[in-house]
Amino acid sequence: MKKIFSVILCVIAALCLCLGIAACGGQQNEQNGQTKYDVAIRVACSDGEVYEFPVGTDEKHITIPYDGVERTYWVKEYNLPDHPRYSDDWFSPSGEGANVFGLSIAKDGDGEVESICERGLYCVNTYADSTSNLWNFREVLLFITIE
Repeated sequence: MKKIFSVILCVIAALCLCLGIAACGGQQNEQNGQTKYDVAIRVACSDGEVYEFPVGTDEKHITIPYDGVERTYWVKEYNLPDHPRYSDDWFSPSGEGANVFGLSIAKDGDGEVESICERGLYCVNTYADSTSNLWNFREVLLFITIE
């Protein structure tokens, strides 16, 4: 009876330990003694528009009337709003090293495309790479309908 009780107690202790470790992984993760932060992202368009994705906003939907203008997109800036020193600063991504962003554009029914021009539904998928030592992985989606 004592042996069964000991086994049950060990299983409960192991579960509590696992849940405690999982709960510590919230918004900020400790990795190599360095805190990682959530990242806000600004996506720019060649037509001059800038779309901001603050922390907590992962998706936007816009409609643009057809005008024949070819549009390209890129990550203009990023911000670490919870960082104790740089929370008010926006930085241009370097495009090199561990702290990089990825961006792709897909057209409904056609797959990946380089730019947006023709009528249709597009998705600009932007992500902050998980290899960063500054931020947590994040993906934001900008859905664009050209009418």
